[in-house]
Order: sequence, then structure tokens, then C-alpha cells
Amino acid sequence: MTVNVTRHRQSGFSLITILMMMVVLMSLALAGMNSGIVQERMAGNARDRNIALQAAEAALRDAEAYIEANLTAASAFDMECTGGLCLPPSMTSNNPTSQPLWKTVDWRPSKGKSRAYRDGVAGVKEELLDVFAPPRYIVELLPVLPPVSGQSASLGNSDEDAAQAFRISVRATGLRESTVVILQSTYIKR
Repeated sequence: MTVNVTRHRQSGFSLITILMMMVVLMSLALAGMNSGIVQERMAGNARDRNIALQAAEAALRDAEAYIEANLTAASAFDMECTGGLCLPPSMTSNNPTSQPLWKTVDWRPSKGKSRAYRDGVAGVKEELLDVFAPPRYIVELLPVLPPVSGQSASLGNSDEDAAQAFRISVRATGLRESTVVILQSTYIKR
């Protein structure tokens, strides 16, 4: 007994359809993976900036403690920012400018133009974790503030009653050197 088997010619339409569906699915998977990577980078950058911001806040508090304990208007402020104590460009007698000092100061520790975090607190050398480098700050001497409301500017007030203002500029990094936060604060000492 012979069996007649007839063969039909296949056109391959289902193979092409499945290959096209696989390409579409692979494209969707790559797009989802790319989106996940971008979101992970964004979260990492936000965390790094937050670490730098916290380091800058800690250095601001450190500078305020240093000012309260050590500085007066008679301290050694100069135009070269020796030891991080600066006269602002607007208060210099030769060529006064209004350019912000934090843009021109050399923040590198080797230059001695800024103070390191925890330099001003006696006996404490605390390191900040997770930062590329310890934050640094400068203190600028600002003009003496006028008397408070209700006090005469010239009668009965001594220099001891005058308030002295200082501008603190802090530069801090995060986990990476490229993540930089600069904060400023004005501290008034009576």
C-alpha cells in the first residue's frame, strides 16, 4: 500500500511575523532598561548633591563657631585671603570691585586662601564621611552694622554695642569631585 503525501510549499510568513515581533519586544526591553539606567543615574546625582549640601551646611556651622570664638573686626583680614580671612573686593582702597570673592578665591588647600572644615574648633578633628574632599570656607569682613532701631547713631553708643557682620562662603564636594555646592551665609556678631 502506498501512501500519497502531498507537500505544500510554505511561504514563511509566520517566521517573518515572529522575527518582527521579537525585534519590537527587544526594542521595548532596551528602552525600559535605558529608562531604568537614566533614573538610577538621576537618583545617584541627587544623593551626591545632597551629601555635598550636608557637608556645606556642616562647614557653615563650623565657620560660625570659629567666628564666635575667635574673630573680631581687628582680626587679620586682608585682600589676599590669608588663612581664609578676606576683605571683600568692594572694601579695598585700590581698585574696588563688586565681583563676588567666592568666584575668584583659590579653594585648593595648598594655597592657604581658605580654611578647612574643623580648623576652627579646638581639639576636634572630625572627618565627614562620603565626601571627595573636606569642605573649605572663607570669612569676609563686612562693614559694621548701623545701630538697632531706637538707638542713636552717635549718642551714648560705644563700639562694643555695634554689630559686626561677616560673610561666610563655603565650597563642598560630594562623592565625586565634579559635584560642588557653594553656600553663603551672613553671620552677625554682637
